[in-house]
Amino acid sequence: MACAKRLLTRISSLVVAASLMLGSTALAVETNFTDVPSGSWYEEPVSWAVEEGVTTGTSESTFSPDVTCSKAEILTFIWRACGSQEPTVSNPFTDISSADYYYNAALWAYENGIVDGTTFSPNTPCTRSMAVTYLWAKDGRPTPSMSASFADVSSNADYAQAVSWAVEQEITNGTSATAFSPDEICSRAQIVTFLYRDIGSEDLDGSTVIDIIF
Repeated sequence: MACAKRLLTRISSLVVAASLMLGSTALAVETNFTDVPSGSWYEEPVSWAVEEGVTTGTSESTFSPDVTCSKAEILTFIWRACGSQEPTVSNPFTDISSADYYYNAALWAYENGIVDGTTFSPNTPCTRSMAVTYLWAKDGRPTPSMSASFADVSSNADYAQAVSWAVEQEITNGTSATAFSPDEICSRAQIVTFLYRDIGSEDLDGSTVIDIIF
């Protein structure tokens, strides 16, 4: 597994774990983002992401939850959430350099089989299918015990198993009862929520954190 479970080290995070096990909701850390409303479905994931150093705001007062998340950003978020491990492979990509903020994340993702090829295409918008595929690959591409049924996810799609796994792990549901919307572009709020449900829930001993359909 590319990303081992991470232990929470801050008292506030331990409080969150305890309160979630009791069925209540609490924030890992209070943020001052004016665009993250109290009680919003992404408030806790944003707090967790800031607490764990996964990402910061786009400014001191804004998180920009509705801004599109790029391929470089999601892989950097995953890399940071997994401990910012130092890659040991040489750069296989022709379109990135060591000066790029996502350089180590890109090489780590390549080293762990999350991405491949000779071009990284960092500015590509991250879609829902890409997001679940990266998380599934990060966990070693486990075979899901069930097959999710969505009219817009063909059984032979290269992301079909990732979608089923993500639904099984309660990382995301469909955008409706019959649609997954694999090509829909993800926002920063959605990506940190997916990460929170996957990696953050490991920190919280597997507790189910949020149940929002998207």
